[in-house]
Amino acid sequence: MIRLLQFPPAFNLPNPSPFCIKVEVLLKMAGLPYETVIVPDPRKGPKGKLPAIEDDGQVVGDSELIRWHLERKYKLDFDRGLSETERATAHAFARLLEERTYWVMVYNRWIANWPILRDTFFGRLPPVVSSLVPPLIQRKVRGYLNAQGLGRHTDAEIYEMGVRDMRAIAAQLGDRPFFMGNEPTGIDATVFATVISITGAPFESPVKDEARRHANLVDYSRRLRAQYFA
Repeated sequence: MIRLLQFPPAFNLPNPSPFCIKVEVLLKMAGLPYETVIVPDPRKGPKGKLPAIEDDGQVVGDSELIRWHLERKYKLDFDRGLSETERATAHAFARLLEERTYWVMVYNRWIANWPILRDTFFGRLPPVVSSLVPPLIQRKVRGYLNAQGLGRHTDAEIYEMGVRDMRAIAAQLGDRPFFMGNEPTGIDATVFATVISITGAPFESPVKDEARRHANLVDYSRRLRAQYFA
């Protein structure tokens, strides 16, 4: 049986990481049996991050590489039924959400709403440790944001990027039940994980406000949560 290594639940979400949510949705879409293994420390992942899976002795890290592994080993096609153009569109939206919107989310959680994240992730540490370790980790995250580029922008500029991303996915979703049509495909795992991570967690931002303004995104998120995490 596949073992899914991921963070413990937090923020009233299936998982605090959208990438962990994505992989669990993919496993459910595929109908593959799996068990969840809670791993609080991402450094224990094969690439120093989570999620990861263990499958017949093989350990695979990174949500996209996990998807490729599942498709190859189990002869799956998460984009079954899509044309080449539709597959390209789905791929482009996945990269938008995972390579830009995700970093807006990181900024919102680790910088703009630091007290909420600090108390949730590090609130149970001993007093001396809690005064030293969390600031060091936050400083490291600031470095990641700066290296990625988004951290060099102003607060307003960062949020405007996220707002535009929400408008783009709302426009693409339209009145369809799933992101690319009437049936779920691989991109739904990414879109759902991103939207629920923004709208369902206790971190306020203009991006969250924008997502909630789109009834189709709100309905989509509720519908897929009921379908995959009832």
